[in-house]
Order: sequence, then structure tokens, then C-alpha cells
Amino acid sequence: MSTFHIDYHGQLIAVAQESADSFLVSLPNKTLQLVRKQDSDGADFWFEKDTDNETPETAELGAAIEVVLGS
Repeated sequence: MSTFHIDYHGQLIAVAQESADSFLVSLPNKTLQLVRKQDSDGADFWFEKDTDNETPETAELGAAIEVVLGS
């Protein structure tokens, strides 16, 4: 499991990559397990584990993770 940091609202947030599409995000007030899923067109969507809806928060966190993974 690799660990890196993302910038989220001006704070550095620790992220642990558990697998290719599973990430543990340590926010100041809670820890989220994010799962990346792709639709049939190849677009990424970010969900909290055991949910089926992307929220503005999970989308923003996922976009920050993608920036780090893409660099």
C-alpha cells in the first residue's frame, strides 16, 4: 500500500492507495474509503465504498487523487 498527499481546500490530506481503484482518504474530521469506477465510455467516477452515487466531495477528492497519480 502506497501513501501520498493531496491538496484539498488548502490542506495536505494523506491518501493510502489500497489497490488500483481503492483509496483511504484521511480527512480531518473523518476517513473515507473511495472507490474509482469507470463507465462504459471510460470516464472515472468516485464513490464512497458501499454507495452508488458520486457526490461533489468524492468527485473533488477523486480529481485531486487523479492529479497525483497522473504525475
